[in-house]
Amino acid sequence: MKQYLERGRGLLEASMKGVNPFDKYKPEVPTGVFLKPGEESLDKYETLGLQELSKTGFVLIAGGLGERLGYSGIKIDLPVCTLENDYCYLKYYAQYALACRERALPFVPEAERASFYVPFCIMTSDDTKDRTVALLEKNNYFGLGKDRVDIIKQENVPALIDNSAKIAVDVEKNKVITKPHGHGDVHNLLFDSGVAKKWKDMGKEWMVFIQDTNALALKAVPSIIGVSKENNWQMNTVCVPRMPGESMGAICKLVDETDPSKEIVINVEYNQLDSLLKEKWNKEGDIKNDIGYSHFPGNTNTLVFKIPEYYENLTKTGGVIPEFVNPKYANDEKTVFKSPTRLECMMQDYPKLLSSTGEVGFTMYETWYCFSPAKNNITDAAKCVAKGIPSYGAAEAEYNFYNWTNKMLSTAGVNIDFATEKTDYNGMAFAFGPKILMDPMFALTYQEIKTKFSGTNKISKDASMVLKDSNLFFENLDLAAGTLVCESGMKSPAPAINFEKCSDSDAEVYRIRGYKPAK
Repeated sequence: MKQYLERGRGLLEASMKGVNPFDKYKPEVPTGVFLKPGEESLDKYETLGLQELSKTGFVLIAGGLGERLGYSGIKIDLPVCTLENDYCYLKYYAQYALACRERALPFVPEAERASFYVPFCIMTSDDTKDRTVALLEKNNYFGLGKDRVDIIKQENVPALIDNSAKIAVDVEKNKVITKPHGHGDVHNLLFDSGVAKKWKDMGKEWMVFIQDTNALALKAVPSIIGVSKENNWQMNTVCVPRMPGESMGAICKLVDETDPSKEIVINVEYNQLDSLLKEKWNKEGDIKNDIGYSHFPGNTNTLVFKIPEYYENLTKTGGVIPEFVNPKYANDEKTVFKSPTRLECMMQDYPKLLSSTGEVGFTMYETWYCFSPAKNNITDAAKCVAKGIPSYGAAEAEYNFYNWTNKMLSTAGVNIDFATEKTDYNGMAFAFGPKILMDPMFALTYQEIKTKFSGTNKISKDASMVLKDSNLFFENLDLAAGTLVCESGMKSPAPAINFEKCSDSDAEVYRIRGYKPAK
């Protein structure tokens, strides 16, 4: 506590004085790998990544409730799509781990296959731990196995009410006010809990960090692991193009001006980026490149770590990430806070713990391919749409979930009847085409998708499909209006599913989207 408050006083003083945390660094454009479906480079890295799945584990960051979404449950219990309401984010992530196990088995010695599994860890919080465990137990751990899921819990820290780091107290409850310390605690928790050591001792090489409501992130897993393998990177970040000034952290290469041999490739938050660039890179700040995007790619917080070196560094540092503070001031002198603040840390700041250079990189994809989180409630999402920026709402996340599959099938040669007419659902308009729930077990890579369809295949914009079995193949498919459920080889026809506006009396999972399925 004493150390926490001492660090707090130092950080609050620096914040009040406007000290630039990157003052000694000169920013440069980082180098990374840019991958696109249908190009040879993606196939190459996916093939290499598939060979590494036997040495991969997943860490899910799930400390948040769905309050911002207008959802009363934990976010990982939210349905990924409404074709199946029990197909929640946690189930989707578990299915991905199980699909990885199936693809990895050929690379596992035969004597070890019966006991082989892909480890899975969930970082919870005081708000989510009990409900996460209840969700797992209700669903028999989604097939992962209770003894094969590690659960760690981050703690809250005392909130501070002024620049002297006075602890904030709720007088009525006679209780210290606490707030989350940030997802950067995950590194310390993985070390202290023994999870990192256990995975290292299991012979695992790659630890993939995923966020609670970004299903598309997993689409990049095989290829980003392949990139990490080829480049021997200790840390690799999934990135997307970002517009100059966009409210999204950016990956930068920072060179120490006092010692140019020291450099760091790290995320810089958007509220710090422009001033840093104006001072030491370009007087116009965060400008467009030749194709209209920022020179600095956007960070999605999907991360891959190389476990042996990661664990070695955690042993040296304890995985304690340097903190920052971001108080909201009520006066120009910056002496009064609008509300209590606290020290925070971010998982993407891990490079600050590294002592050498050249070990951190990024892999960039087009946004539709890997990034569409569900974060905002329907009102805030509609406001974002009105401004011409991504809504990050549940409806957009579901639309992009289907859109990913439609684009990939189209690239693979399937004739997809893309819808062109948009329908407005409470302030957000979408042109839903085919609605396809592609379970990870069906296909993990672009080449896998291509092998699933032969001949001439057509899917109508009024069609829906549920694909769940790795042994499913289609030849000369012609799917018009209707729903085709393909599970364990069984083909079950059903009425077409369209979306219609929902009302206040409909279930919460529909109200946060603005529509519900109608057969």
